[in-house]
Amino acid sequence: MKVMNEELTGPRPEAETVRLAMRGDLTAFEELLAKYQRAVFNIALYKSKNYFDAEDLTQDIFLAAFKALPTLKAPESFAGWLFGIAYNRCHKWYQRERTKIVKIKELQERAAREDRLRNKVALTEPPVPAPGGTIGVQPLSEMFLRLPPEVREALTLKYLDGLSYQEIEKKLGINSNRVDYLIRKGKQLIRDRMGRSAEGCG
Repeated sequence: MKVMNEELTGPRPEAETVRLAMRGDLTAFEELLAKYQRAVFNIALYKSKNYFDAEDLTQDIFLAAFKALPTLKAPESFAGWLFGIAYNRCHKWYQRERTKIVKIKELQERAAREDRLRNKVALTEPPVPAPGGTIGVQPLSEMFLRLPPEVREALTLKYLDGLSYQEIEKKLGINSNRVDYLIRKGKQLIRDRMGRSAEGCG
């Protein structure tokens, strides 16, 4: 008799399923997941353009939705609320990925500039006599590699890219005093290390 009544009354309204899920009913939440998983996945795929990233995003979205269920004020509006979470999480993911790409590109550009400067130095510096009168390894490029990263960056921008102090300020996000200090520091370190290298070869 009970089964017959359930068949007559039809499926449970979605709002009721949402209310059960809000009270911690995992089976009810799984019903919602099964209903909306494809739609959420499509949103994630559209934003990420990658199947595997979309899968990860879909899991993240439903986990966020489950945690936020107690804050849902209108169970009847579950679909719109869920899609709002989906778009928000996808947007945050996109921003993080774009930031990563920018940072990687900046690192690649910095490495390329430093390589060009080291090559330029290696071509222009004179051979250094090693003990016994033989020609030793050219040391200046090695000295450059050992400079602090910020000093190397300032010297690269100044002497390889030909930027002015004002342009270096904007590029590195520092003030003019800091730019001047870094360049003077770099020159002094190279002079000091060249002096020590010459003494070691004498």
